[in-house]
Amino acid sequence: MAETDIQALDFEKAYAELESIVERMERGEQNLEKSLADFERGVSLMKHCHSKLKDAEQKVEILVKDND
Repeated sequence: MAETDIQALDFEKAYAELESIVERMERGEQNLEKSLADFERGVSLMKHCHSKLKDAEQKVEILVKDND
């Protein structure tokens, strides 16, 4: 999956994939190339999830502010 594919993922799917990558890496059964590829993808997924959470937080703040 390319970077543009990551942008199409919703938070839950991106987070699930990130968890899967972390589990694979923690087992330490992959070769260096696969581990590096997983690490790179994991960083991209982490940034995507962070962005989605930040957007949601901003929306909540706007909604709460509008109700005051």
